[in-house]
Amino acid sequence: MKKRKGFGQIIITAMFIWSALLCHFEASSLREEGDTSNAALYWFFGFTAVLGAFRFKIARLIYGLIELKKIKNKNKL
Repeated sequence: MKKRKGFGQIIITAMFIWSALLCHFEASSLREEGDTSNAALYWFFGFTAVLGAFRFKIARLIYGLIELKKIKNKNKL
């Protein structure tokens, strides 16, 4: 994944965070009304929106772990 720092990336990240906040507040109001199953779904959707906001950090972590595994396998041979 290419690391791009641009205005579009900032806007998309902000929208992921905004949707996570909206999901959280909707889930909170649903929970107060007693609808816990829909509230749990909204919290799950909010969590996935937060993961979307940190998608580049997660990708960098995964690529780092892959490289670490490659180095570890080279040292075993």
